[in-house]
Amino acid sequence: MDIFSKITQDDCKKMSEPSTGQFAISCALLAWLLVSYIPQFARIIGRKSAEGLSTLYILLGSISGTCAVANIMVLPTSQTDIACCRHYTRFGCISRLLGIFQVVSGVSLFWCIASSFWTAGLLKNKKSETDAICRMFLYVYFSEEEADAELHGRRRSLSSPDRTFRRARRAIRLLIIVVAFAFAIMLISAVILNRFPWYSQEWANVLGVCVACFACVQWVPQVWTTIHLGHLGSLSLASICMGAPYTWIFGINMILRLGLSGWSVWIVYVLVGIMQLTLIVTAIIYMIRDNRKARRADATSATASSSSRRDVSESPSTRALRPQLDRWNSFAAANAEDGGNERTPLLAGRNKHVEETASPRRVI
Repeated sequence: MDIFSKITQDDCKKMSEPSTGQFAISCALLAWLLVSYIPQFARIIGRKSAEGLSTLYILLGSISGTCAVANIMVLPTSQTDIACCRHYTRFGCISRLLGIFQVVSGVSLFWCIASSFWTAGLLKNKKSETDAICRMFLYVYFSEEEADAELHGRRRSLSSPDRTFRRARRAIRLLIIVVAFAFAIMLISAVILNRFPWYSQEWANVLGVCVACFACVQWVPQVWTTIHLGHLGSLSLASICMGAPYTWIFGINMILRLGLSGWSVWIVYVLVGIMQLTLIVTAIIYMIRDNRKARRADATSATASSSSRRDVSESPSTRALRPQLDRWNSFAAANAEDGGNERTPLLAGRNKHVEETASPRRVI
């Protein structure tokens, strides 16, 4: 006997009136989520590199997302919404299932960052197999593609060759681990829902703890990688800045939807929001530092260019006497500002004599 057989029509009637305001907020959050990932996709594809993305960050984030999907699917409240959907109106059904769709969409978009196709070698030599396999995700693809480009001399990698090849090897292992873990979690969840539905709340709590632990630890290696590199690399600051408010608002929305009993769902968003704010502050500090370095470099290059133009315009003899001429002229200018004295004509005459000596003489 599964959990759906215990849900009566009276249980569904108690939940049949959806909130229009909450539905509008959920739709806005879903659109916000989709838009917030666009800068991240654009940055990775534009740089054609996975540099700056921590492998552990991708691994833990993918595992955490898998647990989050399983968690919200096995919650008794979610099972009630799914079972009662036939008793709701179409608007009521969509409104009740929108929370589940939000979690699934967020995890799917993160997996799209995780990698893309299998390997650049398969793309070149086994195109029919890759067409059948279809897409995997951005992290694996660009790790492999960057390593292949470095190996065949198409372009140099943004990081060192050794680091690029290590990242490519780790990407394949990461993909295998994540897919195996997702399959195991979904299989266990299906067995519990169909054979042991009375354990669904306990299993959801276990998954919620796993989500919270993985999500909290997930951002630690990413922050460390950013600090170690001294820049964001392929990590998009715009995407993080757009995602942080979404994380907090969605977490509050889940608190209102599920209450304190659904803590295993919303606790992860609170923890992730704190770590995102930490990464944003770190990135802003690096941006300020880089802007200051760029201004100093521009000022230095402008000074060097001005000095070079002056040296080219002067004759060799004048250039040789330039330090002495500058010293005499500055001394004469200081005396002129003081109103002049008995030595001023002598200095002026001496400067004139030196300048005539420095200029080439005509031989008659």
